[in-house]
Amino acid sequence: MNKYTPLRFKLIYVFRINDEAHHGCLKIGEATIEGDKHCDFKPNSRDLNQAAKTRINQYTQTAGICYELLHTELAFRPPCAISDHDVHNVLRRSGVSQKLFDKSHRQNEWFVCSLETARAAIDAALNGKTCINVQATDTCPEPIAFRDEQRQAIDDAVKRFKAGHTKFLWNAKMRFGKTLCALQVVKEMRFKRTIIFTHRPDVLDGWHEDF
Repeated sequence: MNKYTPLRFKLIYVFRINDEAHHGCLKIGEATIEGDKHCDFKPNSRDLNQAAKTRINQYTQTAGICYELLHTELAFRPPCAISDHDVHNVLRRSGVSQKLFDKSHRQNEWFVCSLETARAAIDAALNGKTCINVQATDTCPEPIAFRDEQRQAIDDAVKRFKAGHTKFLWNAKMRFGKTLCALQVVKEMRFKRTIIFTHRPDVLDGWHEDF
């Protein structure tokens, strides 16, 4: 009897979370895929995407986090085989800032960069390079992809203001993305001045950084 043992390959993935805390940040991680000659190992293929989602779901679904998978690619290009840490090191050496969400520094896979920069770092690592030219790759910021409920809140607010009303209340849960949605309303309404009232200094800082 022939016993079939699938081959295991490592892949690099990039994803983002569309909320205030993660705005402008991407996470670069790694996953494993078991496959054979029938698997599609091309970048962003269905097989690679599914393997990445399986790994990401292990640590996001229990927290109810909605994410957007942006890129997947095999972590092997002869003669180089890399890990996500190799990509992180390229980003650090290139002057790309990490995003730390707590003092323990455990969440060290988040970087403040565009998808173009992240992909350039992966390519550099696969070619044995130690850094990239961020200015050459970071030509434009990543567009914000609002979730359906965020887009609905923005549209409702814009519609009400255009109808002549001066007040509109969002009864939104924590981490809904109120700051980004409010900034989008300001943008679409072309307001010239915006006053922000808050009793929390960290919220004020967040508004300034997002703006």
